[in-house]
Amino acid sequence: MGYLIKKKEVLNDTVIKMDIVAPNVARKAKPGQFIILRVDEEGERIPLTIYKTTNDLVSIIFQVVGLTTMKLNVKNEGDELATFVGPLGRPSELAGYKKALVIGGGVGSAIAYPIAKGFKDSGANVDVILGFRSKDLVILEDDFKKTIDNLYLYTDDGSYQNKGFVTDGLKMLIENGHNYDICFVVGPLIMMKNVSLLTKEYNIKTIVSMNPLMIDGTGMCGCCRLTVDGKMKFACIDGPDFDGHLVDYDEAMSRNQMYKEEEKKARSEHCNLYRGTSDGK
Repeated sequence: MGYLIKKKEVLNDTVIKMDIVAPNVARKAKPGQFIILRVDEEGERIPLTIYKTTNDLVSIIFQVVGLTTMKLNVKNEGDELATFVGPLGRPSELAGYKKALVIGGGVGSAIAYPIAKGFKDSGANVDVILGFRSKDLVILEDDFKKTIDNLYLYTDDGSYQNKGFVTDGLKMLIENGHNYDICFVVGPLIMMKNVSLLTKEYNIKTIVSMNPLMIDGTGMCGCCRLTVDGKMKFACIDGPDFDGHLVDYDEAMSRNQMYKEEEKKARSEHCNLYRGTSDGK
């Protein structure tokens, strides 16, 4: 018995949202946690953040970049996934803050949303900065607007809202007198590194959500190891949240590049899975 795909929604050309019937996961999931799924019995395990839960449904958002996400994208409403395990990881610590800033980059906005909502539900005033390469890649804008106090959108090319990067938005808010108790950041590693360098200058507590290579999600394989404050940590059981001022980003970026050639080869050999789907992808 697999896990039913109740709904599938295309958010942009490469980002997909799915609602999965998984009542046990939905009942226990908290902001910041993730699941690990397999598309089929022979497939690899991939981690995906829990976007939101509604009754028995768990919403996930993924970007079609590799073989497994290509296979996942071929699935449609009414199809089933082989396995869907969670919630995994430590829930984000969101209580006790008066004014929070959440920064998301690209598909990382899907992780930023439950964090921002969690801060808001805990009584904080919440500002959000989202960054995308261009207007056609913007996702979840309406969801954020319904949930938090202020949303600032930045696009690299200036095709929508503000032109620039999320660090430009961060500088603008700080220079305009906004004082934040905490800054939570999720997105590309280089973005999280640059934001953390800036918040360190202003002595703003910063938490980053790390998404390194991961296999089992229980700390046994060691694949998701990171260096934080000179010590080895596992993102799956020690995180995924870590002090943004203590993460070794350069090491993390290097490790994330280890299997690029293998990923490219796998995608090339199975590109027929990606062509001619019902979504026109």
